[in-house]
Amino acid sequence: MYTNKKYILLIFILGLILSCKDSLDDQMTDPDDNEPGQSEGLTHKEKAKAVYDMIQTHYRQGNLYKENFPAQPGENRYCYLWPYVGMLTAGNILYELGYGQEILNKEFDGLEAYYDDRNGLPTYQAYPVSEQRTDHYYDDSAIVAMELITAYRLTKNPFYLERAIVITEFIMSGEDNRMGGGLYWFEGVSTGCFSDPNCIKAANTSAYASFVTTELYIETKKNAYLDFAKKTYAWTYQTLRDPSDNLYWNDIHIGTQKINTRKWTYNAAMMIMSGLNLYEITGEAAYLDHAKATGRGAFSRFTNVVHDQLFYPNHDSWFNVELMSSFVQLADYDEGARDYVRVFIRNMDYAWDNARNKEGQFYEDWSGNSQGRYYWLLHQAALVEAYGRAALFDDN
Repeated sequence: MYTNKKYILLIFILGLILSCKDSLDDQMTDPDDNEPGQSEGLTHKEKAKAVYDMIQTHYRQGNLYKENFPAQPGENRYCYLWPYVGMLTAGNILYELGYGQEILNKEFDGLEAYYDDRNGLPTYQAYPVSEQRTDHYYDDSAIVAMELITAYRLTKNPFYLERAIVITEFIMSGEDNRMGGGLYWFEGVSTGCFSDPNCIKAANTSAYASFVTTELYIETKKNAYLDFAKKTYAWTYQTLRDPSDNLYWNDIHIGTQKINTRKWTYNAAMMIMSGLNLYEITGEAAYLDHAKATGRGAFSRFTNVVHDQLFYPNHDSWFNVELMSSFVQLADYDEGARDYVRVFIRNMDYAWDNARNKEGQFYEDWSGNSQGRYYWLLHQAALVEAYGRAALFDDN
């Protein structure tokens, strides 16, 4: 009886696997064969520029941007640094797609409004310096550094690399030996904090720091960057990885030593990207194995069937596009990651037809079921990057 039951169970499981594969294969059709929005005749490249133009119409505020359109209660005159970085990415990717360098220049010129040229560890602060003083966030500085390095590679302007080096000194200062390593979230809690709810060592800051320092090692060949990247990557992997799915918990509190088990798409993304860089630099296969495992775990956890097709999470578009970017890089080493990217492309093309309002703004939920925080600049900027990445992926 036990043998018969075991045989029946194996047949049942095999049937499930085959049915799941058929369902996934249905999602993997070439996006260009049946692309929503073809009535407008727009390529992914053209869609990226169209979203950028929409942002200029509705969000532009002098040389900077508004946080939201329409305005939300209590908001400031200008956007915070985080959504502004989304526009740096837009400038970089549009230039990479062949649009004029004046777009890139404009976005990086505006960035300087956020630069705090203080005596010790100058970096970018969370809001324009001329408007008010704010804290300095290690994750904000890291995403700025990423875009500066990209701009340097695209334009060969040495200012961008030099500025990335300067602010990486600040980023690296956010790491110490408390909890065995890792980075704080922002500077204000980096000295002697204990009970503050923000007294944490976080996956995002630590993974971002690892990635940025690998990028600077590639450009400068300075071992201090590689040593820091390895150390910070190892701490994140050992402290915040969930071994059940190879994804990453959000943070650990220093005072309580309690782990916040929330998992975000962008934390997985940055560990994939850091791991790939470390693999390419060192040749150590373990880094590549980690990246592949996290890619599989992310695709499994972060996709669900909606409207008879797979969708990534219905919230935090920018986080999700970070994951897409990591899958694009992973696809050079893992054929399965190409499928992960194609699902993203189907999502964004579905959103073009089904998840926009009359102003051309995209819903936070690309399936169209909910508008969510459609008004936030960051969610719109994410679509410039998404269509840009899709265009570059199409060309490969």
